[in-house]
Amino acid sequence: MGFMSNTISAKSKSTADWRQLNQQVAQAKALMKRMRETIEDIEDARIIEQAKRANGNKPRIPWSQVKKEFGFDF
Repeated sequence: MGFMSNTISAKSKSTADWRQLNQQVAQAKALMKRMRETIEDIEDARIIEQAKRANGNKPRIPWSQVKKEFGFDF
């Protein structure tokens, strides 16, 4: 009887270990997603700043005109 209870206990512990590992993997994936999004935002901001510098004092196109040209209605 002692052998069976040890086997069940080890099996339950293994399941708990897998649950914890799966949770850690899910947390790591979520963190990586947030980091990727942050990096993309930083890259976008850098591109915008580079475009602003490249265009210097040239007039910019108003957002309302861009929305009309591309058919955005928001």
